[in-house]
Order: sequence, then structure tokens, then C-alpha cells
Amino acid sequence: MKIDLDLYSDNLMLPEQELLQQRKLEPKVVKRILRLRDAYNYMLRNPLKKDREYVDYIISAAGLEGGKPLSRRSAYEDLEILHAIVGSLQQCAKEWHRWRFNNMIMEGYAIAVRHEDAVAIARLAQQYGKYNQLDKSDERDAGFSEIPRLRFVFDVSVLGFKPIPNAYKVMDQTIARYSGTPYADIIEDAEAVEVSEVPERTPQPETAEEEEEGGQDDEQ
Repeated sequence: MKIDLDLYSDNLMLPEQELLQQRKLEPKVVKRILRLRDAYNYMLRNPLKKDREYVDYIISAAGLEGGKPLSRRSAYEDLEILHAIVGSLQQCAKEWHRWRFNNMIMEGYAIAVRHEDAVAIARLAQQYGKYNQLDKSDERDAGFSEIPRLRFVFDVSVLGFKPIPNAYKVMDQTIARYSGTPYADIIEDAEAVEVSEVPERTPQPETAEEEEEGGQDDEQ
């Protein structure tokens, strides 16, 4: 994804006027930042929704632009940016539910203590210990610190290859040569297609040779 994530993460919460006047960002970029901000707030309010539901909201909230709705591909790109910046809220939601469950147990425990209900106290204590796995010993260090560190380098000569000078320029030239259009236009025109919307593949008719072979088998 050829997107400057720092551009959006650094300016995600700034006022619109500051983005236009002080930061002097392009209106197209500012519009996407506002779209990301609105989608992020919606995700915080609805952390258990699926990615497809977030995409539907982004498209509906964006309205019409130039008489056309926001493309589904752009909406998925917005969601990809948010996932890269703030992470997956589904995982955060699960942690929240764990905290909430423990909190509910402690609230019930306080009520049981206040009413001197020994049976409820014992049950809640048992549930608390079972859920938090207090009966199990802590995991031992598996010795991961003894694994040799891997050193990542961008020098292909380490693998015996000859480095290509101006590799990115060669990539752009190759794309322009074989596509006939700039890469930016390709991703701009691309459209996201839901897996459920892909039409089923229709079986191809048998060839003449297959029909003859089938006829010979029938005669035999």
C-alpha cells in the first residue's frame, strides 16, 4: 500500500482548519483524515462489528463525491489505514470483556459479603479463580533469550545477488512499460469485490475431442 501512514497518524486528531491552513495539506488528504476520524469514533462506539460493517458505514457516511458514492476499495483502504494506526479493535474489545467479567464478579462478591451469603461468596471466589486460572502455575521461561538474534539487512549481495542501482526507478519503469498507465491510476481504478459476490464459475462445454472419446466409450 503506497500510503504515508505517518501523514495520517500525525494529523488524525487535528482540527480541519489547522490541517488546511497551517499544515497546508491537500483537500483530498484532509477529506480522508476527516473520514478516518469519523470511522474511528464509530469503531470505538461499536467495537464488536465486523470489517464489512465498518466498510458499509464508511461508504454511507462519506456520502456522494462528484455525484458518485465512495468506492468500496477506498473504504477498505481507509479501514486498512486505521488498522495500521490503531490496531484491531476486535482484540481490544476482547480484553475489555475480560476486564468487565472480572469486574462483574467483584461486584457480585461485594454484594454477597454485604448479605453474608457464604454460598454465593464461595461460588464467586471459585469462578474468579477458575476464569483467571489461579490454580495453574506460571509459565516457565522457554529460553527464547538464548535464540540467536537475526540481523535483517537490505544488501542483497549477502545472498550472492548483484544489487540493482536505483531499484525503485527500475520498478517504476517496469510498471510503466508493461501496464501502459501509471501505478497510481491502476490502484485508483481498482475496485474491491466481496468474496460472496464473486459469481460462480460456469462449467465449460466439452470439446469435440472429449465428445468423440465419450461416444467411443459408450459404444464399447
